[in-house]
Parts: sequence; structure tokens; C-alpha cells
Amino acid sequence: MLSQLPMQSLAALPPNHDVRHIVRQILYLAAESSDRHRTPLLMSQKIVQLLFKTSQQLTREVYVVLLDQLCRTFEDVAKEAITWLIYADDEVCFAHGFVHFCLQ
Repeated sequence: MLSQLPMQSLAALPPNHDVRHIVRQILYLAAESSDRHRTPLLMSQKIVQLLFKTSQQLTREVYVVLLDQLCRTFEDVAKEAITWLIYADDEVCFAHGFVHFCLQ
């Protein structure tokens, strides 16, 4: 879906765009899950994996926003995500544009 959008940046999407709605829904699902510990952690793990696999700017921005919000909302996610990215290859972090996570 993201690869078919003409926009190259999340900032270029209007506030009511479907992508923004999906991001909000994902965050809502994490917060309202019956397993509030495990679900956000599994979501963030998958997001980190996907960050390393995509080369599209908009897709990376969406993943970074999701990961950022999950880290801000769930302390366990923040600890784990930072650990995953600390052990990531620095060149990969810079190349994929999520340096701020890698440097925390």
C-alpha cells in the first residue's frame, strides 16, 4: 500500500489520510490488547525487522513513527528496541534513516 502512494514523506500526507488512520489503529491495538506486555513488544520487534528491509522513505517514516510511539507508551518496548538497535550495524542505521534510535 505505501509503495503505491505518490507522496515521498509522511509529512506530505494530509491529516485524514488512510495511512495516518492505520498508524493510529495499530497504536490503539497495542494499547488495548489483552496482553499489554507481549503484544506491543511483538509489534515493535516486527517493525524493527521491517525497518531494515525497506528502502522506501515513506515506509521507513511510518515504521519509525510507530516504533517511536510504542517506545514512548511502553517502557519494555523502549528498553528492547534500543537494545536491538544498539546491536544493529551502524552503517545500516545511517543508511535507513533511523539514526536517532540507533544513537539513543
